[in-house]
Amino acid sequence: MQADLSDKVALVTGSSKGIGRAIALKFARNGADIVVNARNQDPALQVVKEINSLSRRASFERADIWNYQEVKQMVDNAIGEFGKVDILVASGGGGGAPPALFQTIDPESYGDVMRSHLFSRLYCVRAVLDHMVERQSGKIIIITTDAGRTPTRGESLIGGAAAANVLMTKVLAQEFARSQIRINTICLTITKDTPGYDYAMADPTSHIYRIFKKAEERMPFGMNRPNDIAELALFLASEDSNQITGQIFSVSGGLSFPG
Repeated sequence: MQADLSDKVALVTGSSKGIGRAIALKFARNGADIVVNARNQDPALQVVKEINSLSRRASFERADIWNYQEVKQMVDNAIGEFGKVDILVASGGGGGAPPALFQTIDPESYGDVMRSHLFSRLYCVRAVLDHMVERQSGKIIIITTDAGRTPTRGESLIGGAAAANVLMTKVLAQEFARSQIRINTICLTITKDTPGYDYAMADPTSHIYRIFKKAEERMPFGMNRPNDIAELALFLASEDSNQITGQIFSVSGGLSFPG
């Protein structure tokens, strides 16, 4: 699809690779200026270069979205450079324990999973909130996993964090509506051409590899690609979705059908 994001500034976290990168480039092709975020500079600067080649402004802001102070500084820097942030896409920041049966997960890793899959989203939303409330305008898109909507063996912690994102989206949509801020969430299943997929498929003897292969075999429309998610994100960032807030969308290739 095409949308008019001209004169918009989008902050896309985790945008040096995979889904975040696809979203950043999609937004730029539709007229937005982009704040590219990542922990590693080199791949992020390549994305900045690609966006500049589209005649759009872009800057790189290094921040670990597990750390609120770094996230807040990133947002302040973005506002200082571009004057505003119209759109936030909270993606990336993967980490913590990989999918595993609950009994096998080290309890010491519980906190890392929550920071990676939940707190990283909370931090990003909170960091842009005051600015968006002051401007009485904003679009927020959270990227999380479909395990938060559909019980998924081996993803008790990850799914629990994602489920918190799902409920948080609905509550925050109610709270933010008076300030003309829309917030929606995209839930994903396995997506090719992403760091997570590459990690899972690196070792054919691992249980993660077997889980991914089984899921792939069950997807009637085939595996997701980053652009599939970017297309939906573009719609949610555009004025075409102004009547939509507090909603949860699954991009699953037909793998799951959550209510």
